[in-house]
Amino acid sequence: MHIMVFDDRPEESKRLEQARIARGFSDAKSAAKFFGWNYYTYIQHENGTRGITRAAEKYAKAFRISPAWLLTGEGNSPRRGVPLKGKVGAGAEVEAIDNGDVEYVEVPSNAPLETVAVRVCGDSMFPAYEDGTLLYYSRLLPPDTMINKRCIAELGDGRIFVKILRQGSEANTWTLQSLNPNFSDIPDQHVRWAAPIDWIKPV
Repeated sequence: MHIMVFDDRPEESKRLEQARIARGFSDAKSAAKFFGWNYYTYIQHENGTRGITRAAEKYAKAFRISPAWLLTGEGNSPRRGVPLKGKVGAGAEVEAIDNGDVEYVEVPSNAPLETVAVRVCGDSMFPAYEDGTLLYYSRLLPPDTMINKRCIAELGDGRIFVKILRQGSEANTWTLQSLNPNFSDIPDQHVRWAAPIDWIKPV
């Protein structure tokens, strides 16, 4: 015998749960802990025993949805994933990252709101990062904070690479070093920003 279970929660509570899952949190407790919310208040919002109108803006910002969709169902529903901003060169030269946010890829669990992804293009960082590997980052830092570390870096001419960042031979310049010995370094470049790599999704 099959028992039918009816979900009689308010529709906005169901949408809140949907948005939380789409954001990469498998349970309410992990979401509340990550965002610093009172768990008992949040779970009451999600199970429908407490209205969410006053908290809608806060939840919408955290879960990357519109308050209108959360409260009424109108507008875009949450998308599962983070924006794929483009490609980063690992041997191949890649132009500036496209900020169109057209494509989305899987979101790492508990990723910060600012997290985006890029796809490796080339083999200069093999075996660490193969061609096609997804790299996730959330912070753009001054290059001097990433000396001798693997990072995503945008050069002054707009090209984007994933490399090891070394001090250049001249002031305010940087050398981009490959892991693969078959590729030469890119010496004495002006670097706009460097981003630490938060997560890696291999091919």
